[in-house]
Order: sequence, then C-alpha cells, then structure tokens
Amino acid sequence: MSEENLKIILERVRHAERRANRESGSVTLIAVSKTKSADLVSAALKVGVSDFGENYVQEATKKMERVKNLHPAQTIKWHLIGALQTNKSKYVVGKFETIQSVDRFELAKSLNARAQEAGVRQNIFLQIKVGDEPTKGGASPKEVPELIEKLIPLSNLRLEGLMVLPPIEAEPEASRKYFIQLRQLRDQWAGLVEPGVGALKQLSMGTSHDFEVAIEEGATMVRIGTAIFGGREV
Repeated sequence: MSEENLKIILERVRHAERRANRESGSVTLIAVSKTKSADLVSAALKVGVSDFGENYVQEATKKMERVKNLHPAQTIKWHLIGALQTNKSKYVVGKFETIQSVDRFELAKSLNARAQEAGVRQNIFLQIKVGDEPTKGGASPKEVPELIEKLIPLSNLRLEGLMVLPPIEAEPEASRKYFIQLRQLRDQWAGLVEPGVGALKQLSMGTSHDFEVAIEEGATMVRIGTAIFGGREV
C-alpha cells in the first residue's frame, strides 16, 4: 500500500460524491483489511482512513488488539463484512461498529443475546442476496419483511442498513442494476422498521471494481480492499 494510492482512492470517492450531487463526506470508505497486517492498517490510519472491514473473526480480533496498541488514542471503527457462524457471536458483539452480514434470524437472536449479556446495543446490517450465485450468502428479498418483523423485539440490536455482494460483472456499469435494486428495497422496507429499532439508512455496496457506480446509486459505505492494499494475502 502506498499513501499516494490511498489518497487517489479517497479523491475518487469525493469526486463520485460531487458527480452524484452528494454532500462531501456522506460516503464512508471502509478499507477492507482482511489478510492484511496491522502495520498496513496503521499506515492507512495515518492517511486519514478510520473504518476497516474484516471477514474472519479470529484474524480480526488479533489485529484489533495490535492496532489498538499502535494507536491507543485514535478512534478506529471495525466492520464485520464476512459470513458469521452463529457460534461465533460472542467474539464479535461490542467489538465491531457494524456486523454487516446478518442474513438469518438464528444469527440475529444469538447476537442479541450476547449484546444483552454485554450491556451493549449492536449495530447490524442485513445482507441481501440479489444474484443467483450459490457461493454468496444473504437473505432473499422475499424473506426480509418477515425477518425484519422478527427483529423488532430484539432490543439489543439496531438495524442500521443493508449490505450486498452482487455478482462480479466485467464492467462496473453492469453492477448498477444491483445497486438500484438494493436502494429500492431499502426504501420499500424502511417503513417496516419501528422507531428505536433502527434507521435502515445505510447502504453498504460497491467495491474496488465498481464503487463509483455504487456511490451514484446511493451507497453510504463502500468497501475497498484491492485498490488500496493490493491483492489478497494468505
């Protein structure tokens, strides 16, 4: 990762906001730091990024401690964007600003129980499946109204938004239809969320490949990994 490269990405985000007549700073850049070192996260912090996305619980929790030790006075927000097993709920509640991959009631119920034990209110997103790729998770749009209804009594969760991992298209423009669909679904479901349960205002969509298109269609969070840190490390 180079500081210059990250600055270019930040400017592209701001330029996309202006092009879409969005307020400057209305889009949060989540630097996807999965498989990346704490030192790379530290370098991104120094350039002005404060939100980071992680996929793997064990890796993330170790990295959080390391980064906290490096920057004890800095506010850092971590977002869980990878699939989460129900039995891992105890390791994530209260540690992540948002858990963006909630796609079933059993997981939400477990997160709520853990949040109640910890005395916190956990922000969650519903992950929505808009394509037919069998390897990608997410709740089917037809299941979501009932899922939201079940979430309402879970008082230690706050439903803040929706997240999507659409099929990867050859051209960024081809992703637009998925981003439009998620925005329309959010608008359709917003009235189902009772006051105090959540705002359902956030749309986490767009990656290194297509984040500018996502911003044009209403993304409030974009998840950028490769364009910042380079290819995957294992």
